[in-house]
Amino acid sequence: MHAAAGTILFRRDYQGLTGGHLKVWDYFRHARHSARFQPRIFLTGDSLLDASNPWLGVTPPPLAVWDPAAADVLFVAGVDWEAIPARVAAPVVNLIQGVRHADPADPRRRFLSRPAIRICVGAEIADAIRSTGLVNGPIHVIPNGLDTAAFPPQAKVRDIPVLVAGGKNPAFAAALAGRLAAAGLAAECLMAPIPRDAFLGLLGRARTVVTLPLDKEGFFLPALEAMAMGAVVVCPDCVGNRGFCRDGVTCLRPTYALDAVAEATIAAAALSDRESAALKEAAEAKVRFHGIERERMAFLHILDAL
Repeated sequence: MHAAAGTILFRRDYQGLTGGHLKVWDYFRHARHSARFQPRIFLTGDSLLDASNPWLGVTPPPLAVWDPAAADVLFVAGVDWEAIPARVAAPVVNLIQGVRHADPADPRRRFLSRPAIRICVGAEIADAIRSTGLVNGPIHVIPNGLDTAAFPPQAKVRDIPVLVAGGKNPAFAAALAGRLAAAGLAAECLMAPIPRDAFLGLLGRARTVVTLPLDKEGFFLPALEAMAMGAVVVCPDCVGNRGFCRDGVTCLRPTYALDAVAEATIAAAALSDRESAALKEAAEAKVRFHGIERERMAFLHILDAL
């Protein structure tokens, strides 16, 4: 980390580890490498300070007072905008992780007209917000990076034939498990969040992993994580995952319907060794493309240009 003169201020209402928090944490760590800015974090008063909170024990410690006027740059994601004054002198960097920001019913859409430098985690997200005609300021696409340095080793023996990661859609996951069982294929289902290390460990034990996003969302990191842990991945289309979930190349990407996902899962489990090896080889190449360093350098370039 370099000596830095300015402050880039982050804000989080932390109620448990999510993919969104994890990616903001990545950007917080990226900012530590800036020659111009030092990252500081403010956590809301009711934020959880348990072991899952990545900012627990961070140095310098979280700020006790939220003062956006004192920042040289503001970094916001999601509804962090609600704590930003309508008129603020510091430039705002807005991380956008989902296509739902463009949905007229989504509360985050109204913030698109606020001036900011926007970073979209995939081209599909950039296309979605650009189509609204509301965006005030430049749009940059920085594909999500994945930091695999601390990932656990993959299991030598993959003892889980099919793992359904269904925390975002438990009803669908339960119905899918029923369909698979009727076809003679046992599946282990995750219906609720578990510690990240435990989740990654399960990915590394499964031969086939079905990751269930929302019907429409952003990049959806769990599918890339499953690829990184060496599983054959089934991930239904959620728009934002199309850049790396290439159907028949890096994974199977059926339409988001029960019949289609069940059929794709059964097909994935029946792949020959040669077919699964080809799929996993392409997936591993995609994981390497999405290395965390590429994301870091792209963000630092934006900070340098402020």
